[in-house]
Amino acid sequence: MQIRVIKHIRKVYACRGCETAPVTADKSAQLIEKSMASPSVLAMLLTTKYVDGLPLHRFEKVLGRHGVDIPRRTLARWVIQCGEHLQPLLNLMRDRLLESRVIHCDETRVQVMKEPDREPTSQSWMWVQTGGPPNQPVILFDYSTSRAQEVPSRLLEGYRGYLMTDDYAAYNALGAQAGVERLGCWAHARRKFVEVLPLTEN
Repeated sequence: MQIRVIKHIRKVYACRGCETAPVTADKSAQLIEKSMASPSVLAMLLTTKYVDGLPLHRFEKVLGRHGVDIPRRTLARWVIQCGEHLQPLLNLMRDRLLESRVIHCDETRVQVMKEPDREPTSQSWMWVQTGGPPNQPVILFDYSTSRAQEVPSRLLEGYRGYLMTDDYAAYNALGAQAGVERLGCWAHARRKFVEVLPLTEN
């Protein structure tokens, strides 16, 4: 990893013999306005966090070892702001997902320590949906404080095709919609046979 500080100098020009206002050179395009983060730094930040799974406090220490002092609250703000810029891409990915012949969906518990108006011990849920062509899979994660059936119904609104899930009842309403064929998960079915197998050996 290499970290470089790039200094941009914007010159100001003015005419001594006329009354027009001074002219300042255009600044370089920035993904985040009034930020010192270059696109390459933001790409590294997102890759480190979401591909390599490195928490922001550890990335803060990595930068510190290279002589760059950026607080994790600033890194967190950059991640959020990047997410806002990536929303059009997310919309396209959802469109591609809903075009899939088969969609897999599941939910898993997550715990958020500092969430407004909620206790740190409260359970939240990450809803995962995957589909798309085999060579270009689409995997979407959606956070929710709820595990109710309204969540998958909202996430897959308008979908027509095969829906692969476990036996959780929250998917029943979605599976009952016209054009949606719900499939059972073989891994979950196999688990029951594995659990009963020791009983048959006695």
